[in-house]
Amino acid sequence: MTSRPTNLAESVFRIAGRLRVDAKRTVTERVGTQAWYPYYAGYAGAFVRELLAGLGDFGALSVLDPWNGSGTTSSIAHRLGHVAYGFDINPVLSVVSAAKLAHPDDALHVTGLAKRLARVPVRLSAVHDPLRAWLAPSTVAQYRAIESELLNELACTRTGKALAPGRDALPPLAAFLLLALIRTAREFASVKRGSNPTWTRPSDDRRRSGRTFGARWVEQVSAMADDLKNEMGETPRRAWNGELGIADSRALPLGSGDIDLVLTSPPYCTRIDYIVSASFELAALGMGSSSSEFQGLRRVSMGTPLSRSCELASIPSEWPGSVRDVLDKIREHPSKASESYYYRTYWQYFEDAMNSLLELRRVIRPLGAAVLVVQSSYYKEVAIDLPELYVDFARALGFRAQVASSVEVRRAMSQINPHSRKHMADKHYREGVVVLERTA
Repeated sequence: MTSRPTNLAESVFRIAGRLRVDAKRTVTERVGTQAWYPYYAGYAGAFVRELLAGLGDFGALSVLDPWNGSGTTSSIAHRLGHVAYGFDINPVLSVVSAAKLAHPDDALHVTGLAKRLARVPVRLSAVHDPLRAWLAPSTVAQYRAIESELLNELACTRTGKALAPGRDALPPLAAFLLLALIRTAREFASVKRGSNPTWTRPSDDRRRSGRTFGARWVEQVSAMADDLKNEMGETPRRAWNGELGIADSRALPLGSGDIDLVLTSPPYCTRIDYIVSASFELAALGMGSSSSEFQGLRRVSMGTPLSRSCELASIPSEWPGSVRDVLDKIREHPSKASESYYYRTYWQYFEDAMNSLLELRRVIRPLGAAVLVVQSSYYKEVAIDLPELYVDFARALGFRAQVASSVEVRRAMSQINPHSRKHMADKHYREGVVVLERTA
């Protein structure tokens, strides 16, 4: 009998070093389940699939993505027979990632249930419902009626109380139907988009009638079921034995040493407001943009452009010299607000990164490994070599760490903000695969 190899990190480093990665999916890759939610930070499923397939000699691994996003890591790891754990601080992404775990046979057979729920009695929605900013009242009423029934049917606790998708993780089939409902509502919504695709807010334009809303939802359910069937093909049916949830990467609901492998792409150091980009979907989950819950989520999210403190923070002495050097350059930059607002938001990003890596060190087993896909960026002309900065942070925490591969990229996440493009001349962006080993 062949013994299971023990040096996971070495194998990961070797495999990752020969893979070509692109952290932002191309247009041709945003099809099927990858098109269910337009998540800007998603990486290609092929990278996850090839890396995990190369680790076949290790058997079933416990695989974690602490920034699970739209669920690429968790869904592929599960289909390949691993025990998948995926967490994200944004409750919308918990719904998206859980929906991808629905089995295509179940999704196809639930169309009959969808047809019944599409005809449930409708009552006028509450005046303060956050969806009313985006949809006609009649459409909101239909949405809430269907949502209530599907949660009561498929997402109840043992006491019979329906789960709340803004706070609770949903079972895959319930998440699948709810995501189809949210996507349908988005088609009916009046959405105003700016030049930056993460700037999303309601429009004053006349809203589409909701008379066909239920029928369109049933069509969406059927189309998404086909996506699952086409993507999974003849993949063996596996019982879900992992865990998805709404959680902060700095405080994961896992025991020490539970995880063999972390495979993730942490938020980039580009100050993109992913919570604002999900404004409509969060409203669908009952969280309006003016609510304290929404603003609180923006403030605690890693990489947020919001400043959490009124006081300028000093640089901790235990932080690597490379990080301290970047922050010093930002603080001393002559441009407006460099020494106040920008210094503060970059400081809090690095603090979040340090604390997240510290939490990963806790949950990864000794000699376990982590793979981080990260991209470099700039503050004005100040280079922020994020792959190397993560290596330095990890080494300061006792990991063995190195960049396994690095490629120059044409599309940088910082290009999403049109105001940053004037600083693009003569800049080179790279995407790196950082491999960490948890020392004993």
